[in-house]
Amino acid sequence: MKGFFARIGAALQKEPNLRALFPPKAPTGELSRAERARLRGRRNVFFFLFLPIAVFYMEVVFHFAVYGELPLRTLLILLLFSGAFGFLTSGIALLMPLRANRVFTTVVFVITTLIFESQYVYFRFFKSFYRFATMGMAGGALRDFWRETLSTISTSWFGILLLALPLIFFCIRRKNYAPAFAPTFAFRIYLLILALLCHLLAVGVISLDNGDFGDRYYYKTEFSAAEATKRFGVITDMRLDMHVTIFGERTTDDDPSGGESVNPFESTADPEVTTEPADTSETTEATTEPPAPIEYGDNVMDIDFAALAESESNKEIKAAHEYFGSLTPTKKNKYTGMFKGKNLIFMTLEGFSYKTIDKDRTPTLYKMATEGFVFNNYYNSLWGGSTATGEYTTMTGLFHNSAKCLEMSAKDNMYFTMGNQLSRLGYKTYAFHNHYYTYYGRDKSHPNFGYEFIAINHGLEGLTDCWPRSDYEMAVATLPYYINLKQPWHAYYMTVSGHANYSFMGNNMSKRHKDVVENLTCSDNVKAYHACQYEVELMLEELVRQLDEAGELENTVFVMNADHYPYALSDSELAELYGIPEAGIHKNFDLLRNGLILWSASMTEPVVVDKPCSAIDIIPTLSNLFGLEYDSRLFAGVDILSDTMPLVILNQDGDGSAWNWINAYGEYHSATKTFTPYAGFEASDEEIAAYVKQMNGVVQRKNKYVRLILEKNYYAYLFGK
Repeated sequence: MKGFFARIGAALQKEPNLRALFPPKAPTGELSRAERARLRGRRNVFFFLFLPIAVFYMEVVFHFAVYGELPLRTLLILLLFSGAFGFLTSGIALLMPLRANRVFTTVVFVITTLIFESQYVYFRFFKSFYRFATMGMAGGALRDFWRETLSTISTSWFGILLLALPLIFFCIRRKNYAPAFAPTFAFRIYLLILALLCHLLAVGVISLDNGDFGDRYYYKTEFSAAEATKRFGVITDMRLDMHVTIFGERTTDDDPSGGESVNPFESTADPEVTTEPADTSETTEATTEPPAPIEYGDNVMDIDFAALAESESNKEIKAAHEYFGSLTPTKKNKYTGMFKGKNLIFMTLEGFSYKTIDKDRTPTLYKMATEGFVFNNYYNSLWGGSTATGEYTTMTGLFHNSAKCLEMSAKDNMYFTMGNQLSRLGYKTYAFHNHYYTYYGRDKSHPNFGYEFIAINHGLEGLTDCWPRSDYEMAVATLPYYINLKQPWHAYYMTVSGHANYSFMGNNMSKRHKDVVENLTCSDNVKAYHACQYEVELMLEELVRQLDEAGELENTVFVMNADHYPYALSDSELAELYGIPEAGIHKNFDLLRNGLILWSASMTEPVVVDKPCSAIDIIPTLSNLFGLEYDSRLFAGVDILSDTMPLVILNQDGDGSAWNWINAYGEYHSATKTFTPYAGFEASDEEIAAYVKQMNGVVQRKNKYVRLILEKNYYAYLFGK
């Protein structure tokens, strides 16, 4: 080994180009200033080090602008990956003639800068990062959200300028951007070796963090644009994304077992699952024996997963059969079939927050939120694709991290959407949206979900042409489709009035209802947010009124869920709206708290549910309430009203983290790798560590196989194409 390094050192000493980088300083007065500068190798240093330094600078600026912090470990990874990218680009450039070298380097540098700038602006508005797979949607986004784009650019000018400084400097010194000597072939090899060395060192640092949801997991196993950007930088995120785009999502044969199944909290307390209003009748005598518990069957279908796995040759599908077959199904319960045969109005509300519900200002919303099923610990997770992933989760009981998930689902058998389940029973099913028919590929996904899809430019008429359009006007225009039908019906709505921007100048619905929020004691943008969300109240008021007049109100169930929290508000405005501290707000689980509304006028009293639950649980819960035949093992979530405890998976944005989770016993923060038990639950550190390892395994397996349902069209293996 010693001899090897000695030979390398001797070779480097003989390399003329390396000696030319830092030649001895010429005696003063013997040479001109320009000649001395050339001999000192300034021009060479500029050529070989500028790109790595510039990329590293942009990575650092980007991190502070987006996350407000930069851990030392991440700084080292950014430095090494920046060096790998910069030295590789310089090495490739040296293979070209000088003119082509300059053109190539200029193009690469301009594209690199634009990637940083565009990801920064995109994040400032959407609180997520775009991917190569969704670039085809960029034209539509610019057309539809050009006002928001310009507004975001205007408020992000300082960060944009800082990111552009290396390119500005490069343009000024571009004529000097060339080596001061003709590099030999050996020198080019040294430069490429240096790039490889930087890359390997970065991968080595990443591999040291090999715990649950650590750096190694996100680099080797699961690609997440949010996590890759935060942990490895923008350039590495784009490289990993390109790999996924070309070769498909990563798969692994390893199934994290999570260790031996153990729950140290089961014996310390029983989590309260469902609480109904107290019984005010007289207490029965102490001698009265409690009624025997009712034995309910499982919500399963006749699927022999073991036989399917035995006969399956595709190893991924075989593993999926084994996984879903190993899950414990949820049981039917006293709520099974409670709404059997009723009509269903199901809504995904754009940017909705339960904080807009007010007894006096929004009486219809308030009534539905307090007199139906009341979910006190409901959360809206982020899945990485803004509205598309939020809507996909709401409509399917699954999740995915790509904004193209709706379009991807168009080729799949989406067996358990409410549209498909109810249409098989003879329901007439419609889906309505007061924005463009083709946006997010809904023209392909929603018909495949079992709906006749009606939207702007495809049958939805009579709405005022403004941005955003009115939810109330959509209700008025669409009620005639189903209110007088003789058969049961199901109407799905995706609203748009609650879309950003949240200002009285940038949102027509905010401007329209400004008088409704004049007396609120909050900032103007938060007032504007409340004002545009008032459209939901007007929409529901109209639906309730007309259904009541038609005699169908008590025969109709309303379900409403948000696609995501109103991320277009600034951190200070979010803190104001939610009543939580601004510092670290994106790490605060309460930012993702929301309200799930599930109400029917036929309910005589509210049912209060204290379980933690989320959007992945909606479809299983509705399937049980409507008495549908479904298999509870084939969802990401569970029936909230069953005796199975839901697992809430929370992905945060900004400086928050992914794959946090909450259950009845406590909450786990993946960034700090800490589990905090709730009051009444105690365990030793060793027991908690074992429990966390087990639960992280549950989350990782759920992530792997739930995404596989979409990516591999898994339901088709069970129910046909």
